[in-house]
Amino acid sequence: GPPTAGAVPSLGESMGRVRLRGEIVDSKCYLGVMNPGHLKPHRACAINCLRGGIPPVLISRDPSGKARQTILVAADGVPLRDWILPWVAEPVELSGILRRIGQLEILEISREGIRRLP
Repeated sequence: GPPTAGAVPSLGESMGRVRLRGEIVDSKCYLGVMNPGHLKPHRACAINCLRGGIPPVLISRDPSGKARQTILVAADGVPLRDWILPWVAEPVELSGILRRIGQLEILEISREGIRRLP
């Protein structure tokens, strides 16, 4: 299965600090159960999944418009579900350290590195 949140920061190669714009969803509902798994109808489902410890994922678009999924972890090791819920299913910009483990992209973020887009 995927690496546990606690193990992530020590893994992978750092790609440096980046800024990504997109929408935070939970990996379980977005990838499976809910369809469409984004924006308002998805919000309640996403919040429940994230509260249960499912890792949050940022869905963004690369310049060609292709969807990109980046797993979010806390830079300080505190579980994200404690403070990320108000930002779920809203357009946001995240700033943090991007890491790569094989095909997985992982972004380490802190409270200061998140803002809502208009």
